[in-house]
Amino acid sequence: MLVNHLLIAYIVFVVFYGFLKKINCFEAFAAGVKEGTITVVNMYSYFLGFVLLVNMIESCGILADLGSLFQRMGFSPLVFVQALLRPFSAASSYALMLEIYGSAGVDSFSGILSAFIHGISDASVFIIVFYCGAAGIKKYSRTLLGGIFLNIIGFFLAYIFALLLS
Repeated sequence: MLVNHLLIAYIVFVVFYGFLKKINCFEAFAAGVKEGTITVVNMYSYFLGFVLLVNMIESCGILADLGSLFQRMGFSPLVFVQALLRPFSAASSYALMLEIYGSAGVDSFSGILSAFIHGISDASVFIIVFYCGAAGIKKYSRTLLGGIFLNIIGFFLAYIFALLLS
């Protein structure tokens, strides 16, 4: 309830401030919408490419085959699939985490490890490529390698913490 009032107060403040500075608020708003639309159109191709990439990775079946190799370590193969998809898509990681909760349980080793994987890492590949591409930054390969390296460290830490808690 308070948030609604704060939002309205902010809008009134911006219009009042523009009035004091003698700025045509409607023209400034229209220019911002025009720039925002161009940004969204530029970002769409990167977003579409990542959606296609994640769907291809999920549907090819190789992740499930690789995940079965890790079942001997005491956790669900879906946790391995989640760890591979997490740098690409936060939504896919979240969906897998919920599936792991349903099949193995929240308090199981797989459930704890899945929660740590989802919380300790980020969709770094998606974030770096998507935003650098939208901003027109072409040289981001070292940033991408750093993000992937940090995700790998995060996955190992998640495994260690899950072992300590189980």
